Amino acid sequence: MTLVIDPVPVVVDASVAIELAIGQRADVLIAWRSWLAGDRMVLAPAVHWTEVGHVLLRHAGRDPAAAAQRIAMLEESGLQVADRGAAGIRLALSLAARHRLSVYDATYLWLAIDVDGELATFDRALAAAAEAEGVPLALEPQGAADAETPVPGRVDGRLA
Repeated sequence: MTLVIDPVPVVVDASVAIELAIGQRADVLIAWRSWLAGDRMVLAPAVHWTEVGHVLLRHAGRDPAAAAQRIAMLEESGLQVADRGAAGIRLALSLAARHRLSVYDATYLWLAIDVDGELATFDRALAAAAEAEGVPLALEPQGAADAETPVPGRVDGRLA
């Protein structure tokens, strides 16, 4: 069953959330603020926190307090988790196989399909799969690193 929500929700993958938490790209902050100002739901699947936590811990030099601070910032950012349970994973499996994605990435795509939303990702393979499935992109992945390779840089501790 597909939910129709107006305004159109945005499903953000880990690559976009990490950019917001690290604060390296102004375009992510501008887009995020625009989505919230437009009363758009900003969603992610349940696996999101695990993926983001993994990368942020590595980025913070394995300092759990620094990574936890970034997670707390994201918790306050308006992001909502939508857990589709085992049924969602079963549906994501077919997307993963069809588009040669990880099941993790396919859960973001499935959620965007399920809520008839847009997908925000910097992962080129996930963006291509979204386009093939008719899911509009909320951000363009051009010039961005794949989600598997976090962008190194300073951590300034602010979302503003």
